[in-house]
Amino acid sequence: MDSAGNSNKVYHISPLRQWIVPGIFLAFAIFLLTLSLSDDGTPATRKLGMFMALGSVGFALVMLLIMRRTRLECSDDGIKLHQFGYKLETDWNNIAYLQDGPGPQGLVLHRPMECAGARTLAAHRHANINNINFYSDDQIQLLAEHRFIPIDAFAHSLTKGPLGDDLRRRTTGKAL
Repeated sequence: MDSAGNSNKVYHISPLRQWIVPGIFLAFAIFLLTLSLSDDGTPATRKLGMFMALGSVGFALVMLLIMRRTRLECSDDGIKLHQFGYKLETDWNNIAYLQDGPGPQGLVLHRPMECAGARTLAAHRHANINNINFYSDDQIQLLAEHRFIPIDAFAHSLTKGPLGDDLRRRTTGKAL
């Protein structure tokens, strides 16, 4: 997607979203470390606490790296979403509108994406926690059709940063 004289812009998820999951595991590691350094318990229990604390720190670092790699790239040619496990991409002419109603925000497309990431996301479109779907029924249908790019992770840049302006500028004449 790089071309001469292009105006590439890369957006990352908000710092809060980047640090929330790693922060939970770092807090857990500090708790375990505090317990393992206390005089309570047997040496084997304290040693286990230390190993678990190190494991939690390691997991927090891996999660931070995953979160840092999540990005939305806007170039003259189109838009690319890089998430852990998949990549979605389309050109600007394919974007119909920005869906910012209930559920995750995202870009609705005219035509299906032909990338492997669209198939991966479609296969996981029914993801939920405690029977609460990540996506609305309309979005699930659009994901099945490979016509939805979720950008809710970038809501901070969309509302408080230049992403909204960048999307409007690159899709002139469209209702974004």
